[in-house]
Amino acid sequence: MTRKRLFSLLWVAAGIILGSVLGWLVLRSVNWSDMVSAFSRVSWDTLVPAAAAVVASLFMQAVRLKLMLPKERVSTTRLFFVRNAGLSLNNLSFAQGGGVLGDASELAMLTRSDKIDGSKVVASLFMSRVLDFVITSIFVLAGFFIIPQLSVFKPVIIPMLVVVALLILFVLFTRKVSKFPLLNKIKVIQSSLNAVTFLRDRKLIFWLSIFVTIIAWMLLGTAAWLVAQAIGIQMPFWMISILLVGMTLFSGAIPAAPSAIGTYEFVTVYLLGLFAVNKSDAFTFALVVHALVMLPPNLMGIPTISKEWKTFRQVAHQVSALLKLHVFRRRDVATQPAKNINV
Repeated sequence: MTRKRLFSLLWVAAGIILGSVLGWLVLRSVNWSDMVSAFSRVSWDTLVPAAAAVVASLFMQAVRLKLMLPKERVSTTRLFFVRNAGLSLNNLSFAQGGGVLGDASELAMLTRSDKIDGSKVVASLFMSRVLDFVITSIFVLAGFFIIPQLSVFKPVIIPMLVVVALLILFVLFTRKVSKFPLLNKIKVIQSSLNAVTFLRDRKLIFWLSIFVTIIAWMLLGTAAWLVAQAIGIQMPFWMISILLVGMTLFSGAIPAAPSAIGTYEFVTVYLLGLFAVNKSDAFTFALVVHALVMLPPNLMGIPTISKEWKTFRQVAHQVSALLKLHVFRRRDVATQPAKNINV
C-alpha cells in the first residue's frame, strides 16, 4: 500500500471517528424536550426565505465565476448548476478540506462539456477560493478584535493572518512568480498563472468579484440570522454572520465525515456556548443551518452529476491509466536485475 493511499484511508477513518465522537458529545449534553420546543419555533415562514437566501448565495458564486470567464460562451445558469454539482460531490465525499474534489469536477465539466480552456478555469477556480478564504478570514479576524468571546481562538489567528498575507502577496505579484524558471517549464502552471494575472489586471472584474463574494457570504449570514431569530437566539446580524463563517472554516479545517456531520454541530454548539446560548437551542440551530447549507446544492447538483456522469468516468479512467502507467513503470524498473538497468 502506497503512502498516499494509506494517508487517504487514515484521513477517512479519522473523519468518521472524529465526527462520531464530536456528534456524541453534543447529543449527550442536549435536553431533548427543549430541542423539540426549539424545532417547533422554526416555521415555514422562516425556512422558505432562509432557503431562498442560500440559493441566492449559490447563484452569486456562479455570477462571480461568470465575471472571471467574460469571453466564454457559457451561461450563468450553466455555471450555477456546475457549481452546485461540485459542492454536492464535495459534501458527499470525505474530501472536505478546500473543496478539492468539487473543484476538480467543475474543471472536468467546464473543459470537457463546455470546451473552455483549462488554464482559464483553473485560474478562475483558484481566484474564487482565494477570495472566499480572504473575505471569510477578514470576517473572523474582525470578530476576533470586536467580540471578546472569540479570544479563545487566538492560537489560530496568527497562522490565519500569515496565510491571508501570503495569498494576497501571491495574487499581487503573480507576474513575477510566473517568471521563475521551474514554473516556466510546466505549461499548465504557466498558463494558469498568466490567467490569474489577467484577472488581477482587470480592475473592474476583480473588484466586482470581491463585491459579489461579500454579498454571497452576507446572504448565508441572512439565512442563519433568520433561523436564529426564529429559535430565540437574540444576536445581531453581523455577529451571526461572523459566527457562521467561523463555523464553516473551523469545521472544514479538520478531518470530517461527509458534509462534516457531527463536526459542524460540535463547532456550532461550542461557539454559541461562548455566548451562553442554551445547548439545546444551539444544537437545533446547528441542525437547521447545516441542512439549509447542504441540502440545496445537493438537490440541485445531483441531477447535473448524473447528466455529466460520462464526463466523470472518462476523466477518472484517464487519471487511473496515467497512475497505473507511472506506478507500473517504476515497479518494473525497481525489479529489474542491476545488470539490465541502463544508466
